[in-house]
Amino acid sequence: MLNFKIHTATCIGNSSNCIYPNEVLVSDRDSFIKAISFDHVTAEFQGSYRSKDKFITSNCIPMDCDNDHSDDEKDWVTPFDVALDFPDVCFYASYSRNHMKIKGSKSARPRFHVYFPVKEIKDADEYADYKVQIQAKFPYFDDNALDAARFIYGTSNPEVELYEGDLTVTDYLGRRKFEDLPILGSQIQEGSRNSTLSHFAGIILKRYGKSEKAKKAFLEESEKCNPPLDREELSLIWKSAISFYENISKQKGYIPPDEYKKVSWEKPLPFTGEKMPDFPIEALPKALRNYAIAVGKSTQTPVDMAAVGVLATVSACMKNLYKVEGKADWHEPTNIYSVIIAEPSERKSAVISLVIKPVDEYIKKYNQIHKVEFEMSKVIKQRLENKKNSLLSQSKKKGEDKTASEFNDEIRSVVEELVNFTESKPLKVYVDDTTTEKLTESLAENNNAISIISSEGGIFDVISGTYSSKVNIDVFLKAYSGENISVDRIMRNSIYVENACLSILLSVQPVVIGELMRNKKFRHRGLTARFLYTTPQSFVGKRTLESECISKDVYREYKELIDNILMEEKTGNTQIIKLSEKAKELLKEYFDWVEQKLVGEFTMYSDWLGKLVGNTLRIAGILARSSVIKKDVGDALLEEDSAIVIDEEVFSNAVKIGKYFLVHAVNAYGDMGVRSDFKAALMVLEKLKEKELVNITRREVMRLCRWVGSAEEAQSILDNLEDYGYIRLSEIDPAEKMRNGRPKNVVYSINPSVLSE
Repeated sequence: MLNFKIHTATCIGNSSNCIYPNEVLVSDRDSFIKAISFDHVTAEFQGSYRSKDKFITSNCIPMDCDNDHSDDEKDWVTPFDVALDFPDVCFYASYSRNHMKIKGSKSARPRFHVYFPVKEIKDADEYADYKVQIQAKFPYFDDNALDAARFIYGTSNPEVELYEGDLTVTDYLGRRKFEDLPILGSQIQEGSRNSTLSHFAGIILKRYGKSEKAKKAFLEESEKCNPPLDREELSLIWKSAISFYENISKQKGYIPPDEYKKVSWEKPLPFTGEKMPDFPIEALPKALRNYAIAVGKSTQTPVDMAAVGVLATVSACMKNLYKVEGKADWHEPTNIYSVIIAEPSERKSAVISLVIKPVDEYIKKYNQIHKVEFEMSKVIKQRLENKKNSLLSQSKKKGEDKTASEFNDEIRSVVEELVNFTESKPLKVYVDDTTTEKLTESLAENNNAISIISSEGGIFDVISGTYSSKVNIDVFLKAYSGENISVDRIMRNSIYVENACLSILLSVQPVVIGELMRNKKFRHRGLTARFLYTTPQSFVGKRTLESECISKDVYREYKELIDNILMEEKTGNTQIIKLSEKAKELLKEYFDWVEQKLVGEFTMYSDWLGKLVGNTLRIAGILARSSVIKKDVGDALLEEDSAIVIDEEVFSNAVKIGKYFLVHAVNAYGDMGVRSDFKAALMVLEKLKEKELVNITRREVMRLCRWVGSAEEAQSILDNLEDYGYIRLSEIDPAEKMRNGRPKNVVYSINPSVLSE
């Protein structure tokens, strides 16, 4: 077989995808099946982005055949017929996902794709012109599939046929004058008798097999030859056709002609995306790893929830104490924005409560110990305020002995004391329910660093303007990057936050993320790109009453680490976490890998991917700090104790986590892999299984599922179920249609595999 190249996507059945990054060399049956199991194209495009303008080259011409050219099954074509029409031409054939299925108003019939290997073509117009030539001479090929950037849907468990030959289709087009071919049914003139009868013999063998009926039809057709062929010549033509037919029928995967009339079911396509990868728990330092596993077992939740939770918790505790040095002029803070996405009843709140438990305990204990100090601080500040106010009042009275200069000196002294006074306030590491204005105040009041930790996604409603007429996301954008924030307020003091540092940990339902992704302002300004997303698998339905409790030793180790970080005081410059030489090499490799992905398969997620290297550095900093327990953190830090370095192992682990978040981000950007309309289809599907129905109508959908509000909604659900192979239209008289072309009283058959699941 001649070789050719196919470029595949990472998905199946996705008409909106334009990225085909994976090149597969097709040389035999196995490589062909592997390639067409995914959505694919037969040309190479710039940046792997499917577009006529980005066409580079192709060495394969694909043609589609849905047999829509006739409703008479006698006119239907199979790959075998194509082989007869293109003698000695090499091609591969695969049956489409709608093969022998009802499609729209068309009955079930053979539907397939033909792949003609050719010599390399580098011009898109020339490439498309070959398609046009083929279709013009063989109109059973689809005339709507002739452009140079056509893609083909992948097929689960593909059925394929391979036809060997020494010619390419372009060779054949150059040799053959199609207009000279005789029309079957007319006289067969000298010069075309052998080729025409060979063609007819193949067709009749395909229709009737090797039988007396086929041979009789062949002999009847031979009577049209002018002048007639002798019996010996006819016998030779018939034997040659029999030999060709037997050779083809012995091929692996060959389907006998009678099988074409049988309506078959393929495995339905899943409404949900592929299972998301599990969090690489081995990448976490021991204290975080053991606690995340223990929380997962205790709450009977996927470890992803707790793993992301402990990372975000450490980030919140590190505040603005550290930065990671990517290179001399590139430093990343260690704050991250993370969101856990799960349906209700997935115990999101329980997980977040456990991961921040030592933080709450530390805050409570710290504030209790320093309670008197806080009160004294308030008293001292109030005394200074009172003294200032008293001096101001005295300056307004007449007859005082003090001069203006003396008043000014005294007031200046008090004001300087007030300005230099640092009020001791209760420790606050995070907030839950807040507004954008209040968040800015919290940053200013807590050494320019604060976190949002919440088991709900209400903050998205706040920043989108649900509760006010203003949409203000500036604080979230700037505090992620460590920028300065300045807010002027009427009648109140202005707020200035230097190098703002905000960490976020949220757990939300998929519908919240769906709304977030559909908010154009959030995406265009980069808010959605700042978040690290995780969509853990659901354990609902698999949980039991008994679960393993978190051991005291595991909790103690985690709490010791959290306490150790919270005890650190920012006494001067931000501490710099550097990379070892080996880690720097890994960073360069990782940077190059991401850069290629930006113009490859993840082009449509470039806003998020563009921040992946920076986020990975932040994660590396969190892992590095979580790997050590510092000494004397309450006092001045020892130089050798404070020098944290990201080594090769730590950075490798950060990359693992970064790649995990990449896959989950793609899922989040795709509306969680389950569109809202698909959820309705899944609910109807469960009802079909429950009732064990073999047929369904639109009216029955509305009767069985009372939440379906209209006939239009019911029809939309049925359309999705049909498109994904769960149901299909029963045979219906084409004349029995409504004005819009949809048959009346539509009955759908249900895929038997649905009931056997």
